[in-house]
Amino acid sequence: MALTDEQRESVYRLVRKQPKFKPFFDYLADLKHNMKESSLNVVETQSGLNKQGSLELMREIAATGVASVGGGGGGVSSYLVWADGIDIRDVGRSSREPLR
Repeated sequence: MALTDEQRESVYRLVRKQPKFKPFFDYLADLKHNMKESSLNVVETQSGLNKQGSLELMREIAATGVASVGGGGGGVSSYLVWADGIDIRDVGRSSREPLR
């Protein structure tokens, strides 16, 4: 399943609304391989945000429908679980230009 037009537009608008999230989406766009999950540590490192900011970013990404937030609690760090069939490099590229 490729990204829907609605998901692409949601990702684009998210980055326009919150420019501080752009470094993480640039990281996604530049990956050599697709991934199924992204840990909180990766989100923190690649976005340059602190832990709270990274968790906010993860929740915002989940709200677009391209991923869900897993883990968190009981000593387990949170992580993004990318939706089946989603190429996260496309998610990153979607942040760069509007659909239309």
